Amino acid sequence: MKRIFHPGGSIITGSDLADAVMRYAEALSNRRETDVVDIPVISDDGSPGRAQFLIGAASQLVSVTSADVLAELTETATTEALHLKVTRRGRPSSSAWAGAVVGSPQFDEFDY
Repeated sequence: MKRIFHPGGSIITGSDLADAVMRYAEALSNRRETDVVDIPVISDDGSPGRAQFLIGAASQLVSVTSADVLAELTETATTEALHLKVTRRGRPSSSAWAGAVVGSPQFDEFDY
């Protein structure tokens, strides 16, 4: 698990998800673009939730390995969608992106 620090605080998410967010933020920064990402997170009370935040050219994010939660959180569709956006190969339209991450979250793995 990793904690992503942002100007408004921090969130805990899976390591692969955090790495994908960081790579996408870097790619957007290099392109001088911004985007909103929607990722699964672990809430303060330990329950699964979601977070949306703006990343891009002005992002100030730091990702740190977190020992706060023992189980790794994964969501393959979101991680793959972020990887596609980094490479710009088949960059999904906003409707395709929304279908990949919005709605009833399907966690691939979330065990305590």
